[in-house]
Amino acid sequence: MKRSGKYRQTIIPSVDTLKEWNQVKLQQLRKIILDLIRKEYAGRIITNTDTELPIRVSVTSARKTALGEAIYFKKAAAVLILPDIIKYARYNNWGDAKQSDGPNIIGYLNFKCKCLIDGKKECVRMAVQFQKGGKYYYNIEVNKKPTPERSNA
Repeated sequence: MKRSGKYRQTIIPSVDTLKEWNQVKLQQLRKIILDLIRKEYAGRIITNTDTELPIRVSVTSARKTALGEAIYFKKAAAVLILPDIIKYARYNNWGDAKQSDGPNIIGYLNFKCKCLIDGKKECVRMAVQFQKGGKYYYNIEVNKKPTPERSNA
């Protein structure tokens, strides 16, 4: 992996939560996000500015992001700017493969990206699954905790 060592995130992706999501339950939001990633991003390869790694957005990634972890409105909004997050995120650290991971998984490259979500500065974390024969976008989290007013499922 090539890394500049001097990369500073100068472009801050910005997004607002869609107003039509205000009446959506979290289970519906999962389906919306899954469909969005599948239709708009799956198969795209986006090069990360910090590492110059070509990161592939996969359908497996869409399922992990939408169905495999907690879903909340800030995370859903971040998906709307997913290509910018992948492109401008800064490499943070390496994570070893888990015992439950398949034999093709070498480990995880962890990134952080500053974003403005609904006008508030947020830290989006992104894990890229590093596999034999390729790199795949894996999952994103926004500050890990959902906002209290929207935390019920």
